[in-house]
Amino acid sequence: MSAADTSQSDRTAPVLDWLATELSADADLELAALVRHLDELGRPEISRNQFHRCLDLLHTRSLAISGLFRHRFAAATLPLTVSLHRSATRLVSALGKIAAGYEEVLAEVRHRLVRTVRRNPEAISAKALEVLGEQLTIAHLAGNSAPFEFWLRAHSFFRTSKVDSTPADAAAGQASEGALRAYKYILAFSAAQPEGLTGTEINWLSEYLAGSAKNIIIRSSLPGEGGFGWLWIDPDQDTPPISISRRDPPEVDGLIYFTAEELARRATALIEQLEGEGEPPGNLPTSLGRAETATLLRRVREYWTSPPHREHPRRRNQYAVSVCCGLESIWKMLREASSIAQTRFATQWMVVNESPTGYAIMQVTGTANALTPGIAIALRRSQDEPWTLCVVRWIRSETPEQIELGLQVIANTARPVTVGFRGGAQPRPMRPALVVPPIAALGRQQAILAPAGTYSARRFMLVSDIHRLYIAQGRLLSLDMQTPAVELFQYEIDPYPL
Repeated sequence: MSAADTSQSDRTAPVLDWLATELSADADLELAALVRHLDELGRPEISRNQFHRCLDLLHTRSLAISGLFRHRFAAATLPLTVSLHRSATRLVSALGKIAAGYEEVLAEVRHRLVRTVRRNPEAISAKALEVLGEQLTIAHLAGNSAPFEFWLRAHSFFRTSKVDSTPADAAAGQASEGALRAYKYILAFSAAQPEGLTGTEINWLSEYLAGSAKNIIIRSSLPGEGGFGWLWIDPDQDTPPISISRRDPPEVDGLIYFTAEELARRATALIEQLEGEGEPPGNLPTSLGRAETATLLRRVREYWTSPPHREHPRRRNQYAVSVCCGLESIWKMLREASSIAQTRFATQWMVVNESPTGYAIMQVTGTANALTPGIAIALRRSQDEPWTLCVVRWIRSETPEQIELGLQVIANTARPVTVGFRGGAQPRPMRPALVVPPIAALGRQQAILAPAGTYSARRFMLVSDIHRLYIAQGRLLSLDMQTPAVELFQYEIDPYPL
């Protein structure tokens, strides 16, 4: 070894010493060390060869550190606190630097600049894609979208991993098993619309897809008739997968197509087991309960089989609205006698675009907290207008001070009631709910928006006491929506109460 090599080795000694220690339980301390050592390895006096020799150890350590943070991000509501948001930003950046390091290694292998160390492009791409999958997961746990140039990197690593020429009907071709598994995880995770999931749901789905994403089917040719469940990707664009039902693929070469229909079929089988009387499958993640797991699988199954598409174009706009967040707060607000009194429940937001079926709104004043996908939201433009009832479909929070919500309109009016379902060993308390008029997309019957877990039988009691006391027995007709926070079901007044 030359004197120069010895000098370079000495400079990386602190990094290697840290990598040789056991992972501590202090996530903040570990992340600070990871960021510091990555900065040290990026200095000009550190040779790239020395940095590349540390990459695999950094890869393992960074994934372990990310695992320490996952439960903290999942337990938090959006927007994250300043400290948690800073941790998420630093972690996403650190994972990106490791992926960039693998890009450098592949470039050197491609130009044969590293001659003394055997490098396997397929194995390098597999590790890089694994890091990118974790980066995408952490970004969504923090309420962010994929980092800049994330998709270009992912597609590039995937193409590098293919060791042989690929047939026309299989874009996966001879890609290495590890790279293909990691790439399929990224595709399946993205297709599940993670911006519409809670942190706990994202963690559960991530663990589930680690072993199940292999069932994704990838090809390089356009699917034939009945291909509306397929999505397409342009590897030359920094954009996520796009559903064929949402936008037709352009007539360019090199597009990648994939479908998660097999994942959806397996999800259906799991739902039947979870809702049955027998024991649930033993290989599922345990971060969600049995009922919550079935609800999540039912939602992501719809995304995998019928990716959503807009029926109406969104129009850019900019006007202020009053917003009330949460079903219980909306229920209390609607019970107030005057419209002016209702304003004490509301905060000010700004509509940034709208359509007949939804809105995108951004917070203007106040401090948003306890926001999760699936909660109920009521909004109105002025005190003279009725409250429009919506459900949060997605949340984006690039900074702790700014948060954007995507809303699906449920109804343009609502009436507060209390409902109580029969059945069960223990008496079930009456719960606040909102009666809404018939929803055109569901049917001709009235519907009730209630807290998640309210529904437990076919019959229930309904009580309204706004202007006069009204008690009736209702009969559930269909359960039409389930989120972690609310459920929507159609009903009719039972003409033959028990």
